[in-house]
Amino acid sequence: MDDEWQVVEGTGWIAMPGFGRIAPRRDNVAGGRQYFTAHVDGDEYATASGAEVTGGPETYYFEFDQPFLLADRTREQCVEATISLLVGGRYAVKYRKGQWPSGGGAW
Repeated sequence: MDDEWQVVEGTGWIAMPGFGRIAPRRDNVAGGRQYFTAHVDGDEYATASGAEVTGGPETYYFEFDQPFLLADRTREQCVEATISLLVGGRYAVKYRKGQWPSGGGAW
């Protein structure tokens, strides 16, 4: 996978070539919550992080069009992603290679 944005669309499990797959969904059409479950290649659950992402470790809540990170458990395979709602209840997932933040701490 390169650093260029990739876009995939669909419903149900949406393949993200080079990373895995993601299943975005909503509680209801008139509002409610948006959430997703994601797997990396090999069917392991992905870990998510971002300012507008909560929940886990298997299902995460998110806000449309807000960036977040997805990674495998070792954080070696990581993508930056956004999810948008399309007409007819379909989703667009935009993603590219990402970098999981290091452990950090005081400097």
